[in-house]
Amino acid sequence: MENSKDFSELLGNIIEQKIQKVVKEEMNKSGNMRGFAAKVSSVNGNGTVNVILAGETTIIPNLKNKTNQTLVANDEVFLFSISNLSNAFVGIKK
Repeated sequence: MENSKDFSELLGNIIEQKIQKVVKEEMNKSGNMRGFAAKVSSVNGNGTVNVILAGETTIIPNLKNKTNQTLVANDEVFLFSISNLSNAFVGIKK
C-alpha cells in the first residue's frame, strides 16, 4: 500500500512539473510581460547597466534604466521583459 502512495505522489509531481513547463512556454510565446530579480553589476557611461539575475552568474549587458533613479553597482533591481531577456529593461530599484 505504501508503494502505491509513493507512486501516486511521484506521478502527481511529474504531472505538475509538465503542466508548469507547458504554461511557461505558452506564456513566453504569447508575449506576456515577465519580471526578474537582479543585481546591478556595473553602470555604463551611456547610462545603461549590466546586471546579473538572482541565482545566476552570467552578466546581461546594456539594459536601459527606466527607474528614474540613479543606479550603482550592487543595487537590487527588478527587470521586465516581453518573451525573453533580449528586450529587457530595469523597471524598479528595490
